[in-house]
Amino acid sequence: MNKYKKILDNLYNVPSVCLIGHMDPDADALCSMVIMREFLMKQFGIKKVDLFAENETIPQNYLSILENIKLNKSCTKYHTAIMMDSPNLDRIGIFKSLFESAKQKIVIDHHDTNLKNGDYNIVEIVSSTCEIVYKILKAYNYKFSSKIYGKIYAGLITDTNNFSVGAITSDTFKIASACFNYIDSSAIYNNFFNNNTIRNMHLLALAIQNVITLEDGKIILTQVTKEQASLYKAKFDDYTGIINRLATIAGSCLVCFVQPKGNAYYVSMRARRGYDVASIAKKFGGGGHVGAAAYLSKKSIKEIEEEVLKEFLDQIHNRKNPITKIFY
Repeated sequence: MNKYKKILDNLYNVPSVCLIGHMDPDADALCSMVIMREFLMKQFGIKKVDLFAENETIPQNYLSILENIKLNKSCTKYHTAIMMDSPNLDRIGIFKSLFESAKQKIVIDHHDTNLKNGDYNIVEIVSSTCEIVYKILKAYNYKFSSKIYGKIYAGLITDTNNFSVGAITSDTFKIASACFNYIDSSAIYNNFFNNNTIRNMHLLALAIQNVITLEDGKIILTQVTKEQASLYKAKFDDYTGIINRLATIAGSCLVCFVQPKGNAYYVSMRARRGYDVASIAKKFGGGGHVGAAAYLSKKSIKEIEEEVLKEFLDQIHNRKNPITKIFY
């Protein structure tokens, strides 16, 4: 029996399912959850399938993913809970108990730091959770609509920063190719990559202004303080994409951007080939991929930068120089 069907066939005749994404869900989390909701309702006949993800606000350019679907806030008990695009229980925040209270617990995720907290775990180190969802639907010969193809493609390009980071394989491009004839790829790209607000630009300018470089530019550290953020009344989604822009600086190998989140700080990191920020994030309670990872901290910015710098210097000094050839 197909490995996906061996697990998911348990969902036939299940009365209710909750799909739980990570805090402040990104496009991959939302797209994979919305697709799975339709799939579970139509394929398995499940009448109650609700979505949960702790969030401050949903970015305007993500609303088209959800359409008229609302993220739930009230926690009733569900027969089955499926944690999606989250490497551990801490990343689902206030909905941890909702997951733990379910009779049947399933994890669907693509992070190599995943702790496999489910009774059943579909964890594959691939480009995105949408890539796994695509394979699941294919295993059931499910009929794809143009909307499903579009959301799969959106998950692929956003979680890989347009196919530049993450666990990208030939399968990733095959799936993108399978989607291509059914979507407006330019519209999807523009919605997620060319849709920045003035406030986002102001915060990017602050981050650039605060940049510190070390080790001949191989290490980049920067932040936006709570005091600076308050001047712009910045919300969490206003920082979207800033870390990726900082990671484009020539010569950089390891990049860290610290931004306010409630009464804590959100620490985003990026790494060029040959380096690993996932192991750093995991050490401090977060997760992610080798090239892109993050964690939440209640320490001061100074303490955060000191701990990150220590890890960055260890990698710069003790790892072999990565291959820098472009064409082999």
